[in-house]
Amino acid sequence: MGHIFISYSSKDRSKTRALAKILEKNNLKVWWDKNLAPGKTFDRAISKALDDSESIVVLWSKNSVNSDWVLEEAYEGLERKILVPAIIETTRLPFGYRRIQAVNLSRWQGADSAKGIKDLIKALRALVEPDEKKKAKPKKKVAKRIRRLSGALDGKAIVFTGALSENRRAHEEKVNTLGARYVNGVSSKTDFLVVGKEPGKVKLEAAKKHGVKRLTENQWLKMLNEAYKRTLLNKKIVFTGKLNQPRTIHEKLANKLKAIPMSSISGKTDFLIVGDNPGKSKLDAAKKYSVKIISEDLWNDIVESL
Repeated sequence: MGHIFISYSSKDRSKTRALAKILEKNNLKVWWDKNLAPGKTFDRAISKALDDSESIVVLWSKNSVNSDWVLEEAYEGLERKILVPAIIETTRLPFGYRRIQAVNLSRWQGADSAKGIKDLIKALRALVEPDEKKKAKPKKKVAKRIRRLSGALDGKAIVFTGALSENRRAHEEKVNTLGARYVNGVSSKTDFLVVGKEPGKVKLEAAKKHGVKRLTENQWLKMLNEAYKRTLLNKKIVFTGKLNQPRTIHEKLANKLKAIPMSSISGKTDFLIVGDNPGKSKLDAAKKYSVKIISEDLWNDIVESL
């Protein structure tokens, strides 16, 4: 059973604490920011807890509807279809949340047996505890997904030689991101040899022998940019972990590149952009569905280059 993330305004802390205790008493695993360990970076810990949650409870009040933190956390739950809203104080709900059925706790005085509390627990159990029928069903084997990224470099074998402006590991990550193969030695199966300063004589001779196309580093970078544009077109992208910029900015950049930002991973996801302390659930899902993982540094390089 996964945990329940409680999103609330710090001004409603006493009511949140009372609610968390009742949920825990009913054997529900709860995360709220009082669980932060000393020394933990606040926003990183919250980001990871959100990623790993199986349900997000938002406590609407006059305070929380004006909190950017609460609105962003609620949006995460809405996008992933795991949001359970509860009204703890009569107020006008934010746009986009008014049609969603919410548990009414506006008159709740702290009793475990209140109808609103029972309704909340029932809604949460439906999300975090699979029913018996689901438990009994054997897991379907997920076929490994073979991805064609359509960036014109799918399956191409690329070799590098000589001194380049970036280290080989950086080039390797870029090659793999585009669905190509980073190879150390030149053979008849090599497609491109990228040549830097003072290239190796053995690789140059092998390229000539096998008719491998040679590229200068500038030609390679130009090819990369064109491949990025084609590769990202209409691709579904998910972000996880603590990022250097707010996710909303990264999502706008993705839209600008004609990619499709998503909140959760599925078999249709193409890329997972990873910041610091990424969520385990998203990393596991990426592995399960063969989603390509890109570091935030590389993502920023791609965005800047385009």
